[in-house]
Amino acid sequence: MSAAEDVRFELRSKEFNKAIENYSREDDNAWSFIENRQQEIMDSAVSNERKFRAFDGVLAALHNIFPRSNTAYCQALEKQLTYVNKKNPSDLERMAKDAYFHSHGVDIMQYGKVIYGAYKLSKDKENFPYRDIAKYFRKKQLKQEKKAVREDIEERVRELDFYLEDPQTDAVRKLGMVDEILDIVQDKYFGPVEANTVKKNYCQTAVQICREELFDSQTADFYLNQAKEYGRRADKACIEWEKRCGISTKSKEKEYMYKYRSDNTR
Repeated sequence: MSAAEDVRFELRSKEFNKAIENYSREDDNAWSFIENRQQEIMDSAVSNERKFRAFDGVLAALHNIFPRSNTAYCQALEKQLTYVNKKNPSDLERMAKDAYFHSHGVDIMQYGKVIYGAYKLSKDKENFPYRDIAKYFRKKQLKQEKKAVREDIEERVRELDFYLEDPQTDAVRKLGMVDEILDIVQDKYFGPVEANTVKKNYCQTAVQICREELFDSQTADFYLNQAKEYGRRADKACIEWEKRCGISTKSKEKEYMYKYRSDNTR
């Protein structure tokens, strides 16, 4: 940063604010001008404070020329949030209110991102405007993130399945693939019933590999015990889920106790 750069930046801000007056409402020619200005602000070697205030001009231009383009407005707000001073609560609250005001027709994952971002930076979260929206956004964001991770895991499992089913794949390598699946298929992405059922099934696959390809009874017994444990966890999770749903589990609990009692060798 330098004094000369600051002067040039302020001159460009004034030029933009003046030039934008030449565009009429809904003038599509203004889009590229406004987009270029946003990139120019972000690329400039000036303080965050100057960039933050310069975005006010961009937001004003969007509001005046494209008053119904709330998505574009919220996208610009998101960029401005990058430069906000978290020590200034009035700016944080203004941005949250601005995002909500321009939320009509906008996906919550866009306008909610601005509200949550400002809320996250605020030191007074209890009194922050639209904090309920911020919390709802975060909950939805985490759900989407989990879904994306689950899809990646499922894709990896499909890839490993291809090699597990290939007779040319080395048996030791197959066990390594089973171990990878046991590691990546986690409760938080699949739920305890599905995750443990999947793990049980792959442990049974490992038992078959040990017995039929490696002739290794000791390792087969290890995976057999693992399969039983994952099966127990799945059954327990199923009972707990049915309890939460108000379903009677007396018969299942009785069966569970018998199936997994220490002296049962079935």
